[in-house]
Amino acid sequence: MTLHHALDEMNTTLRQTRARLLAPLDLGQQVVPDDPEIFVEDVLLYVMDEWGADLREKGHVLEQDHDWKDEVNHYPLFRLRMAGGRTLFLHFTGQYPGQLHLTVSKAMRRMSQFSDAEMFNFPLPVTMDPNVLLFGLIDGMKDMAVA
Repeated sequence: MTLHHALDEMNTTLRQTRARLLAPLDLGQQVVPDDPEIFVEDVLLYVMDEWGADLREKGHVLEQDHDWKDEVNHYPLFRLRMAGGRTLFLHFTGQYPGQLHLTVSKAMRRMSQFSDAEMFNFPLPVTMDPNVLLFGLIDGMKDMAVA
């Protein structure tokens, strides 16, 4: 499976997740909390769990790397094992609460390495509304292009 095909499959599934998901919004929690763990647990992991469920239906496996620790921002790292055999890293980075970025990169043979030759990075909104985060993922992924 080429990187272009893998990205297309991820984007298609993400759009299906958005079409299926009407994420609940706690109107009392409009402000981004001071504690990054609240944002990660309540919004980011919720969205990734829902996307992961739709990816599983297509034979792909999205799993969080629980060995990865970002003590400052608490942003997670995910591995996406595509049905065609390709493995991608989905690495959330940034400085909470000001920045959130998703880096999608090709995994190498040793799973602790990634390829910066096939890597895409795009900004995402830090918000307590899962729908806004989903739209950010969709917009970022549609702008990725294989050089």
